[in-house]
Amino acid sequence: MEEKDDSGSKVKLVEDLLRIVNDEVRGSFQGIVRDLSGAFTLFKDTYGFNTSYVDLSEGGLIVLESVCSQSKGTGNESLNPLIRFIGLNPSEGSTYPFTVSLGLLCMPSQESVSYQGEGPGVEDGALYFVSGFSEAGVVGDLKLYCARRVIVKPGNLTSGVNVNGEDLVKEAAKACREFRESHSDLVKSFSESFGLEPAEVVEIDEGSVGVDLPLSLSLMEPVKALASRLKSAVSEEAPSLMLLGLQCTGGEGEDYVLNASEDGVLVIGKRQSNGCLRYFMVK
Repeated sequence: MEEKDDSGSKVKLVEDLLRIVNDEVRGSFQGIVRDLSGAFTLFKDTYGFNTSYVDLSEGGLIVLESVCSQSKGTGNESLNPLIRFIGLNPSEGSTYPFTVSLGLLCMPSQESVSYQGEGPGVEDGALYFVSGFSEAGVVGDLKLYCARRVIVKPGNLTSGVNVNGEDLVKEAAKACREFRESHSDLVKSFSESFGLEPAEVVEIDEGSVGVDLPLSLSLMEPVKALASRLKSAVSEEAPSLMLLGLQCTGGEGEDYVLNASEDGVLVIGKRQSNGCLRYFMVK
């Protein structure tokens, strides 16, 4: 009888914590969207889908981003046209892990921002392209200027790649759209569970997929404060990572998870009817 009581307490605690975290995240994000609506509209218009990822770079730029990635060849061919476009072979193991980042770099300014862009070029094994800035609405009494950024990082890219920047944006956006559509049930499940759009869809292995959203430590102060209180039970260090996610491995596991590791990682999770673990992680 005592074990049943303990189990019931854990269920209620996990349910309550996930609800509280989710309410804080959505409240913080809605405030950000109100201020940066033009940037989120531009992201959707540029890449064909929405993201809920937003953060500040070390240089003070506002960053919107979405990532699609295959850790290895899994049989999903959605990214293959892009792999071939940059001159690689989807059937070669050295092509993986293959990661595509689609983003916007935005800056509020009173005056017009002049920047002609950069690339396409190869740096640190990744192909990148940054466009020039264009207007994307206003933030308060300032204009908002945004540049498109695409990064494609294969497992091995040692030689130069001769592609057009605009074509790279088009091909990368199409590949990630189709990749997300191939996991549309999980993307939809994430959106329905959290009320937000995921930023990352990652194929870890065949039948094993992660769908997640890193949360900004600098723009979501109420969430960071809550995460700090939760983490204080296992570590006195300030949070360095906050993440909402669905982990879908096809295997079995606990229905309710409340785990703290020795290195200060706290995971609060609930298994859904589709077998995926819906979780909040703070590190």
